[in-house]
Amino acid sequence: MKNRSNILSHSFFALLVIAPFAAGIIYALLYSFGFIGELNQEFTLQHWKNVLQSAEIFKSFFFSIYIGITSLLISVSIAFLFVMKRKINSSGWMSYFFYLPLAIPAMVAAFFTFQFLSGAGFLSRIFFQLHISNGIDDFPDLVNDTFGIGIIITHVMLALPFFILLFRNYYQSEKLETLKELSLTLGSTSSQFNLKILIPVLLNKTFAPLALYFIFILGSYEIPLLLGQQSPQMISVLVNRKLSRYNLLDIPQGYVIAILYTLLVMLLLYFFIKSKDKSHVQQA
Repeated sequence: MKNRSNILSHSFFALLVIAPFAAGIIYALLYSFGFIGELNQEFTLQHWKNVLQSAEIFKSFFFSIYIGITSLLISVSIAFLFVMKRKINSSGWMSYFFYLPLAIPAMVAAFFTFQFLSGAGFLSRIFFQLHISNGIDDFPDLVNDTFGIGIIITHVMLALPFFILLFRNYYQSEKLETLKELSLTLGSTSSQFNLKILIPVLLNKTFAPLALYFIFILGSYEIPLLLGQQSPQMISVLVNRKLSRYNLLDIPQGYVIAILYTLLVMLLLYFFIKSKDKSHVQQA
């Protein structure tokens, strides 16, 4: 009976998850190699050559990785500071306001950032009234900017409550407060405990969600669509632009970029899984 249930569960997983994903990859491969498509007539590598020779594509990949790493580092660092200082209480009405970003959709958060940080936004108007800036042109570019500041701020705003909640739960389940009191009794300092025990333990326990959230940021669409600039664009925005333009020659390139992004994600997952397995072996 147990074997039958396992077979059924695996079959449903393959049917609902693996099969559509595999079908999409196969379709993208056929389109990118010229087997199908409006203007494709025969096998060709020209679409792949055009993509691999394009500087825009590599800038887009590096920009997406930069956004993912920066957003994750800032979110995790601030979350660690909150956990170390134990500033957030899980009970009380104030906690609802702190965890409110967890319930905000990405598009709504992006609109909020745009209305707050754009040149004609709320913060710019406050600066103008306080005579800190001379108007829209004098206000710094915080959205649609070269460094993706608005994108990073929005991702941090959405991720920070999640990481604080995640780290705090592991802080309690791993009894790190007891370990801290013991280390202080033995002559250790709070800084030494944080650097040698708290941070390594929490990073090891939350390795999987951190890796998955990084991949989630890489593929985010709504936030960079509204807050990003035309070049470079994040991967998801670039792929959508290629697939939805009137130039039919851009469609195969969009599928090529999607395949390259899929390969990147698979390599990252493989690296994360191998790293996690090695850490388990070392602990054993």
